[in-house]
Amino acid sequence: MSNDIFKVFILEDMEADLLLTKRQVRKFLPSVLFAVARNRTEFEAKLIEFQPDIVLSDYNLPDMNGLEALLYVREHLDSTPFVFITGILNDEERVAETILNGASGYLLKENLQRLPPLLESVLEKNAAVLRHKEEEWERRRKNQIGIQKTIAALREAEIPGKEELLETLQEVFDNIR
Repeated sequence: MSNDIFKVFILEDMEADLLLTKRQVRKFLPSVLFAVARNRTEFEAKLIEFQPDIVLSDYNLPDMNGLEALLYVREHLDSTPFVFITGILNDEERVAETILNGASGYLLKENLQRLPPLLESVLEKNAAVLRHKEEEWERRRKNQIGIQKTIAALREAEIPGKEELLETLQEVFDNIR
């Protein structure tokens, strides 16, 4: 990892688990800034302002569950990786549900020593996804510019059926936005 400050948001209501999680994160990310929430109110108040690089969340919290937290993150910070660190996701059906709803991974608290390699894997995958999204955005931008130039040139040209071509190009342009 680089020497940049990495921002980790932890949603955890148990102080001992919070301290253990922080210790494991620091093994992988020495330059880390934490934000912590212990319930829904703190979570919603801090998350968006903090703009974390990753969210680590327990599944069972006093006034919400981890799936609600995951969906909130997906709604407000869609590309932010989200990892469950919990004691109860030993139910295969629940694990599948969390992954299908956009979790980047999960770890049982009893295996907390595995957090550094999990973080590395999640962050590498997320970086690849972000690169792909950026490349896709750039490709679409280039296509839009090309179509706009073609439309401009076509407007100046004296070509039979020009209006139909302009309409078609405009439809293509509208569909790639």
